[in-house]
Amino acid sequence: MRTGLRACCLSSVLAGLPAPALAQAALETGGLEEIIVTATLRRESIQDAPVAVSSIPPAELERVSAPDIRDLVGRVPNLVIDPINAGPSAAAISIRGISFEDIEKSFDPAVGVLIDGVYLGTNTGQLLDFFDFARVEVLRGPQGTLFGRNTTAGVLNIERTKPTGELGARFLATFDDNGRRDARVVVNLPKIADLVSIKGFWLHNQNRDFYNNLTLGEDYGGRNFDNYGLAVRFERGPLDAVLIYERVDEHTEVDTAPLSVTGRDLICLPLPLPPGLVAPRRECDRLAEDDLYTTFTNVPSLVKNKGDNFTANIFLDGDLFQITAITGYRTSDEAVRQDFDSTSINFFDTLRIQTFKQFSQEIRANGDLGDRANFVAGVYYFFANYTLDQTTFFGPFLQGAGLPARGGNRVDHTSRSMAIFGDIQWQLTDALRITFGGRYNWDDKRYTNDYLKTGLPQFIARPSASWEQFQPRASIDYRFDTDKMVYFAFARGYRAGGFNGRGQTDFSANTPYDPETVNSFEAGVKTSWFDNRLTANLAGFLTKYDDKQEEVVRPAPPPAGQETIVDNAATATIKGLELEFRALPFARVNVYGSLGLLDARYDEFNSIIGGVVTDISNREMRRTPDLSASIGGDWSIPLGGAELVLAGAYRYVGELQTTIVGAPGNPTINDPRGRADPRHLLDASATVLFDVGKLRVRAALFGRNILDDKGISAALPVAGLFTFGAGRPRRVFGGEFGFEF
Repeated sequence: MRTGLRACCLSSVLAGLPAPALAQAALETGGLEEIIVTATLRRESIQDAPVAVSSIPPAELERVSAPDIRDLVGRVPNLVIDPINAGPSAAAISIRGISFEDIEKSFDPAVGVLIDGVYLGTNTGQLLDFFDFARVEVLRGPQGTLFGRNTTAGVLNIERTKPTGELGARFLATFDDNGRRDARVVVNLPKIADLVSIKGFWLHNQNRDFYNNLTLGEDYGGRNFDNYGLAVRFERGPLDAVLIYERVDEHTEVDTAPLSVTGRDLICLPLPLPPGLVAPRRECDRLAEDDLYTTFTNVPSLVKNKGDNFTANIFLDGDLFQITAITGYRTSDEAVRQDFDSTSINFFDTLRIQTFKQFSQEIRANGDLGDRANFVAGVYYFFANYTLDQTTFFGPFLQGAGLPARGGNRVDHTSRSMAIFGDIQWQLTDALRITFGGRYNWDDKRYTNDYLKTGLPQFIARPSASWEQFQPRASIDYRFDTDKMVYFAFARGYRAGGFNGRGQTDFSANTPYDPETVNSFEAGVKTSWFDNRLTANLAGFLTKYDDKQEEVVRPAPPPAGQETIVDNAATATIKGLELEFRALPFARVNVYGSLGLLDARYDEFNSIIGGVVTDISNREMRRTPDLSASIGGDWSIPLGGAELVLAGAYRYVGELQTTIVGAPGNPTINDPRGRADPRHLLDASATVLFDVGKLRVRAALFGRNILDDKGISAALPVAGLFTFGAGRPRRVFGGEFGFEF
């Protein structure tokens, strides 16, 4: 572990720092509510599941007016989530030191995000707003056997509420002093003919960003997002089917901060040149914390996305076993214009127009095998296609250096995957249980890449490749009594190979990279104390990462000189500890918390630097903080016919690196401009609940990031040309008003 970690960790443990493992489907036990999770594709108590899983109650996140899944950071140990400005609602998610953040759709995510059982095949749309959620689960560690490929880091499993069949509505409006204006509406209709239930929903989100753009004006920047749809539920005898249609419409004005430095980036060349060739001096060397929020972009960076999503969840409860069928179809039409150099001159910006569609089908059965065993088995199919038309605009300085006025490429990419899987739990004795299973994957990818955007056959790549992989899983758990369990588990994760969709040379456009694999060993303890008024869960893990897909720089023909590609360039070892607890110390008082310790290091990592193969294994892995922690709670106070709920949470995320690019002058370490300092996030709220006739009314005041924590969330140096970054959200105060019946 890095310097100073042990003392900090010890004090955190002594302070009782915990982690949210609260539940949605709950039974009153006289103490804490029982937490029901589906981490093993079976409904079971979180204290019985032999896997590291956190279940966050949506009500807890609602109390602090959490806007999106970034609020899981700190609440869940060893989880980091940051936005990616280069794509619509795109997220960089890291679990246990394994991350992915590229918006290029030829690359697969390392964290599986599932909505109502449907896997999202791209990180576009992963930065989900908290809206109409019934369950939020975070599974840590490889989940390949049950959840498939591209879950080497873990899974965010989100389930929305189902139509109730009873007349009801829920409305919530949120506002803050940074222009946030949200509206959330859910309407349930009475069941029709004792068969059909219908639910309508609508989310509107708009806000400003935290930047002051001195070129385009302080009003530039912000998000306007709508998500609306309909869910129809059919219930008859053993059949329960839910069909969902939703529409997504997003329009965001993106801004980024210039992090270019004199002597490191060409855009800040310290020579007396005519205006417009290099950045003005005031736009260079801006590395102070407050400088992040003053920007200069001169090309409006617009992110637009329209998408249609269809989901069908069908459950059939038979006499011998149950059958679940999950069908998903998702589309998106995106246009992203971005001023990457982040300055007031025309130096380097891009326009990306993309279409994306995916179809997935899973059919699985589960049931009992006698009195002491049960099983889950199924088949899975996934198809995705995307097209990309990218244009890069080069400014006068780069044109003078030999580049054309514009470049780019056109891509048409298709991915198919099929799998069969099975998992068995066998209760050997009343206290001892073993679980074993496996999944076999077949993957196929093919694409065309007009990598110089000429349309000439000699400059069009048409490669294809296929891979197969087996992903086993096994665990053994022993229950000392009804309140205490220990387990040991092994799992393998697999992330598919692919092609460099942004490749713009013959080599990079035609050369595939292979799959990466993760072998994880985990031991854990799950305990309940004081008549279930305290639960405390501890997990330790060791992860071996092989054939790790990494971005490496290699020589390229003129005029580019070099290019960044993805290659199987590294191996790594990651280990850590995770503590989660929740407690009910007094009536109406809930306390929860988490602690995550992480040690992530490359074992091998080679790249070509200056024409020489160079060992760069001293670089830090991205988004791997040594320490993450949280503590929070709420206190419900009766006020006659009303109720006052006071809630607060403190979250800490340690220092981390956001870029894998090497430092100027010392390429064996990361560029220091990508280092994000520790985050200290304090949120609090006061909510009054009261009845007006049949309405349950909610009024709240809240503060988010009350300490006004500032710093970068991402930074990217680009080939010695320029460097840009993004700042974290600033402090806001606001309120909410809503009702339900």
